[in-house]
Amino acid sequence: MKDKRAYQKLLKARTSLVINHPFFASLALRLKVKEDYTCATAWTDGQLFGYNPNYIRILSPEKLEGLTAHTVMHPACGHHKRRGKRDHDLWNRACDYAVNAILLESGFTLPDGFLFDETYAGRSAEAVYTILQGVVDDAESMDEDDDPQAEGSNSSPGDKTAESEPSSSEDEKRGDDDEKELSSGDPGKSGEVRDTPSDGGGSDSGHETDWDESLIQAFVNALGMGKLPAGVERFIQRKINPKLGWKELLARFVEQSARSDYSWVTPNRRYIHQGLYLPSLQNHELSNMVIAVDTSGSITPEELAQFSAEISEILENFPATLHLVYCDAKVSGYQVFDRSDLPLTLQPVGGGGTDFRPTFDFVEKNGLMPSCLIYLTDLECLHFPEPHPPYPVLWVKSGTGNRKPPFGDVIDL
Repeated sequence: MKDKRAYQKLLKARTSLVINHPFFASLALRLKVKEDYTCATAWTDGQLFGYNPNYIRILSPEKLEGLTAHTVMHPACGHHKRRGKRDHDLWNRACDYAVNAILLESGFTLPDGFLFDETYAGRSAEAVYTILQGVVDDAESMDEDDDPQAEGSNSSPGDKTAESEPSSSEDEKRGDDDEKELSSGDPGKSGEVRDTPSDGGGSDSGHETDWDESLIQAFVNALGMGKLPAGVERFIQRKINPKLGWKELLARFVEQSARSDYSWVTPNRRYIHQGLYLPSLQNHELSNMVIAVDTSGSITPEELAQFSAEISEILENFPATLHLVYCDAKVSGYQVFDRSDLPLTLQPVGGGGTDFRPTFDFVEKNGLMPSCLIYLTDLECLHFPEPHPPYPVLWVKSGTGNRKPPFGDVIDL
């Protein structure tokens, strides 16, 4: 029989959200509530809002609002679909750190035991998980070093003390119970995120919410009412206008350069049902790709290692003949690679001044005609070729300078 007191209390919290926090209310109302005594606090899989009535009853109205907002932020961030093979409890901990800064800035009061660290504010759950995983690994390593049975210990495996005697079955059971409590799935006591049912069979809500669309609708509604917290607005802007890292931008540039002409051999299937036979865009392997490295001394070994690793991965996906040109004030080195030479190791030679023109002259004189040219440099130079080259150019810029080239695209390393 449903606990009506807890249910009514939960509905009242939702109503309060509608008045005070319309953004979170709009999202919360998309989840069907489900009583669940098997969970410690509350949970969501992106379709249901499961809750333990016993826990709901002990929360103050303010903390229950915080619990509701916290729980619904997990699917709003897509946490229910992004865990992969990560540890469930550590993933929940990382997700809590990722959303709680937004909730606290929005004025919510969270249940006792909530997780918050200012250093994690604005980070993704994946980024926080990586940091936490490193802490866990370090702790486990220290535990192994302290283990009296570990290699190098002065204790003999045959030595026994009262403390090292096997525990009784009752003690083992108590330890198991303690471990279960620690692994409740909700380390922050503010609402657990569970993986979304892969086949829809794990939920009885009968539908799956489009959370990206719901997020934008909630954003527009709250903005129109003048009740959109600044932290939420920044979160939405990051989500709908993500800033890609240089690695993604580099890969995207090469992918676009690898696209060739339209072909009638394979028509575009998107329009066939309309009786229209249009050519399709064909993807081909890159023919020649030129990588130019500024060897004037401004590129650090760490940056070279990063850059060469990304170029190697790109060549795995887009086989090409790679022409590597080292240049300072003149071309000081030239190598040719293909996929069989991977991984790529950059060993620059030279170290004088900087002039970009010799690289482009070298490409033209040797008839390379590259699909694209990627130049690793700090851009601290005024000497560019005239006229501009007829192929795509990407400048991968190191350092903090603001100089912009007269042609090509620029990404910061």
